[in-house]
Amino acid sequence: MGRLHARPPAPLGAPLHAHDGGVLAVAFAPDGRTLATGGEDDTVRLWDVRRADRPRPLGARLRGHTDAVTSVAFAPDGRLLATGAEDATVRLWHVDGDGTRARPAGAALTAHNESVEAVAFAPDGRTLATGSDDRTVRLWDVRDVERGDRTRPLGKELAGHRAAVRALSFAPDGRTLATGSGDHTVRLWDVSDPARAEPAGQELTGHLDTVTTVAFSPRGDALASAGYDLTARVWTLDADRAAQYVCAHTGGVLTRADWEEHLPQLPYREACGGR
Repeated sequence: MGRLHARPPAPLGAPLHAHDGGVLAVAFAPDGRTLATGGEDDTVRLWDVRRADRPRPLGARLRGHTDAVTSVAFAPDGRLLATGAEDATVRLWHVDGDGTRARPAGAALTAHNESVEAVAFAPDGRTLATGSDDRTVRLWDVRDVERGDRTRPLGKELAGHRAAVRALSFAPDGRTLATGSGDHTVRLWDVSDPARAEPAGQELTGHLDTVTTVAFSPRGDALASAGYDLTARVWTLDADRAAQYVCAHTGGVLTRADWEEHLPQLPYREACGGR
């Protein structure tokens, strides 16, 4: 069999002159046909990218934010778009089925006190998470939008980070939320009941600077994080596999202290004769 040679990546078509100023956020719709961009000009734009070498803008710029748009995310069905901005608000937009038009979906979400740095939908599309420079995370029931009701936060703010929350990611099953922060840590939250969300395990330490992105593996058994310290870290969330590895490296004894040192992302349980 002949050896396969991968071609180096190359740009498709000319750059998109999307905004009057820097582009701070991009996100594809789930069907891959539409791209959303957020910019320093306080606007959001939608693009038809079915012809990747010849994308074209869809409709007018989406206006409503009064400061730079820092984050954009589509709901899993592609019919709702969330945008966060330095004006401390989140806005929701109804996107037509063909992605050609978007319109505001209710009033701005205003629970944060400082710039909103990250937005992410849960896999079932019912819950939106938002992270802010005010060091908190908020969860929102976006089904309110479909009912025509005002969208309100679910439960209390998720507090624990000591600096801005810069990254969010839901696990594939939607039961865990990961957050990355300017305090150099990653935190996990049990959001199986979004109205009663709570921390899951201890904070994950190791980064030496702001954590800018977090992402779960497709099976949800590992979490990756990366930051301004020029490193990426991978955290296992498979308790059995993690315990076996640590037991093998601790002489067959895994005490509670060992567990908390090596596996802070997982709740403690006895393993390999630990106590």
